[in-house]
Amino acid sequence: MIKQGLRYIHGFVQIQFHGKETERFLNLCAAGDLTLWKIQKGTDAQTACMSVADFRKIRPAARKTKTKVRIVKRYGLPFFFWRSRKRKAFFLGMVLFLLLIYLLSLRIWNIHVEGNTIYSTRTILACLEENNVYHGIAKRKVDCPEIAALLRKQFPRLIWVSARIEGTRLLVEVKENREDVLLEQEAAQEKEPCDIVAHRDGRVISIVTRSGVPRVSAGQTFKKGDILVSGTLEIKNDAQEVTGYEYVTADADIWAFLSYSYYDEFSRQYTQRIYTGEDSRGFFFNAFSYRFDFGLRPDGDVRYDQITDTRTVCLTENFVLPFSYGTTQIRPYEIRKKTYTKEEAIQKANRRLYTFLKNLTQKGVEIYRKDVKIDTSANMCVMKGKILVKEMMRETSPVEKREVTKERTSDT
Repeated sequence: MIKQGLRYIHGFVQIQFHGKETERFLNLCAAGDLTLWKIQKGTDAQTACMSVADFRKIRPAARKTKTKVRIVKRYGLPFFFWRSRKRKAFFLGMVLFLLLIYLLSLRIWNIHVEGNTIYSTRTILACLEENNVYHGIAKRKVDCPEIAALLRKQFPRLIWVSARIEGTRLLVEVKENREDVLLEQEAAQEKEPCDIVAHRDGRVISIVTRSGVPRVSAGQTFKKGDILVSGTLEIKNDAQEVTGYEYVTADADIWAFLSYSYYDEFSRQYTQRIYTGEDSRGFFFNAFSYRFDFGLRPDGDVRYDQITDTRTVCLTENFVLPFSYGTTQIRPYEIRKKTYTKEEAIQKANRRLYTFLKNLTQKGVEIYRKDVKIDTSANMCVMKGKILVKEMMRETSPVEKREVTKERTSDT
């Protein structure tokens, strides 16, 4: 493909030659490093293609072998420009097109953000737009170090920002600190004294205390709000009198049986989209901020889904033009009311229960036993019951600091 493109740029001709010593003629051309391709043998003569530069060197070989050579066709840009030399509007259009491409190359048409998960791309682009960095801005107005400093200042969880220009793209690469909030919470918990409290009623299965004073033991029941491990340590003298308190962060592994109440209901009446099958397609073209649609005229009273496939116009990977095009598909549908059968309602209820249990297990909870009943009436499906789980108690509460009260004696 590259060789063919170069031949077209430099121009080549198709020749026709005939004589008594055509084979010797071809050998002389090969000895003189003259390249011929697409050699075809006809009834009266042979044809071949060769470059314009080689055609100018073919005369000695043709004379020596008494071979007659003539040009049949001419191909390539030089001959095209020569034939079009009187078309002034064509050349003016080419000049204007090249000028337009040059002017477009002086601006940023695509701002690409990579490495972000916490902050969305739309949020970062909105911040840049508020600070006059937008699609279509001139490259000379873009200060990459200033953009990097701005993003680090506006988004504190960005630990590294790089901005650079590649063609008509502004590539912004970021790295986020995803562990800083967790580390701050853990550090705050370590510094602040706290108790481990119960967030619901239950019964202790096992307890292993690392710091603090346990208030419950294995097999003991507790209520919501009870202190399971206290972060308050009593300091006593030889007479076992409390002389002060020391406060620590309670830390323990407490496994307990907890009971969750489950209730859910939904209507057996529902609506369903029925597609009519009368789909239609159209074409659209975007230029800068303007959109042009062709071939789509959806009725305003008809409900429909719209599926759009957009493609951006790029000269190269990094040279993105402010033009895009694509197709739009319109899928009309009708809304029909339906009713779940008893079997379908039970299946949907089980799916909703499975989703609830799955969300519990993702929090580190082990399902021990479930007792949920499903009741179906003419219009509703109701699910209620109890779910017994095995869960580690992790909820904490700040300790209540106490003051030491001293008894009055005769000496004091």
